Amino acid sequence: MAAFINSMSGNKNMAAKRRSWLALAILLGTVLTVTAQIASGLLMAWANMHLRAFHVVNGLAAAMFLAGEWLWLLFSPSGRVAAQRIFLLSAQSRHAFGRQVRAPLQQGPLREGLGALVEGIFLALASLVVLFGFLIWQGLGGLLPWHRALALLLALLWLIHFVFTGLDHRPRKKLRKENNP
Repeated sequence: MAAFINSMSGNKNMAAKRRSWLALAILLGTVLTVTAQIASGLLMAWANMHLRAFHVVNGLAAAMFLAGEWLWLLFSPSGRVAAQRIFLLSAQSRHAFGRQVRAPLQQGPLREGLGALVEGIFLALASLVVLFGFLIWQGLGGLLPWHRALALLLALLWLIHFVFTGLDHRPRKKLRKENNP
C-alpha cells in the first residue's frame, strides 16, 4: 500500500495541503458520526439506554463518511499526502514519530508524529468497527463481542487523540528578552 500511495502522490513534500470544501465536509461528517457512534454505544452498554435504532442509522451514515474519507485518501493528491502522514509512510513522518517517542512533548507538534499515527490507527479501526456493526446488522450476531471490544479500543484512541490535540493547541510560553540597562 505504501508503494501505491507513494507512486501516485507525485509530491514527496509532507507539508500540509489544504483540503477542499468537500473533503472538509467528509472529515467533519466522519468525526461527528464516529463520535456519535462511540457515545451511543457506551450509553447502550453502560446505561442500558435503548438507542439501537439511532446507533444503526448513524452507523450507516458513518460508513458512508468513512468510505468518502478512504476515497479522498487514496485518489486525491492532498489525500495521498495526508495518507503518507497518518500511516507513517514517509521518511519525514517516521522521523517525527521517532523523535517524539524519544523525547515526548519536546519535538514539535504531536500532529506530525505520535498524533499522526493515532489518526491512522483510529481511521482503520473505526472502519473495521463500522464494518463489524454492518455485518451484525445483517445477522452475524457472533461478531458482537469483537465489535464491542474494538469499539472500546476506538473510544480509548478517541480520548488519546483528544488529549494530543489539546497538547498541540495549548498556549506556549514565550521567551522573554531581558533588557539589561
